[in-house]
Amino acid sequence: MKGVFNRPALLLAFAVASSGLAASGHAQVYYSVRGLLADQFRQSEIVDFKRVQLSVRLREQVERQLGEKLEKGEYIFYVAHSGDRIDGYAIFDREIGQHEYIDFATFFDCDGRVTRVEVVAYREPYGDGIRSKRFRKQFIGKEAASGFKPGHDIDVISGATLSARAMAKAVKRATLLLHDTVLTSS
Repeated sequence: MKGVFNRPALLLAFAVASSGLAASGHAQVYYSVRGLLADQFRQSEIVDFKRVQLSVRLREQVERQLGEKLEKGEYIFYVAHSGDRIDGYAIFDREIGQHEYIDFATFFDCDGRVTRVEVVAYREPYGDGIRSKRFRKQFIGKEAASGFKPGHDIDVISGATLSARAMAKAVKRATLLLHDTVLTSS
């Protein structure tokens, strides 16, 4: 399923509701889906969304690459366009921190390289140091074939080790899903 939104009319509440992002009552919400998409793709004419349903084969392939099971079999990718040119992609997803989910947004250029990572909502009592620009900058330029191992490819933050691992897992999953679904089907 695919939809089209003009930038001024980014009415994406249905996507947030269907994804379950920021559903917890005690979440510190930093961004909205609509706000982040409008900020990241402010030069784009249109932002589409593409709902990706993973086949059993594709799901198993991504799970092998991740080294763990996927929680869901469907993801929503946002695709920003200007005319015939793709300006970039985005995915909003979540990963468990120490006890609670952390909601993330990962943005990509047209070739699938990470251009921006944001913490959308944070629920843990500590460890929100992953919101720092210095930490998030480590993911810029990474793609599906990049390393995402905390402590090796990604520096961790003292006092936020589990949150740092959660972000690394979420961004790795996002890059693999984009590469194995949207980019390979284009």
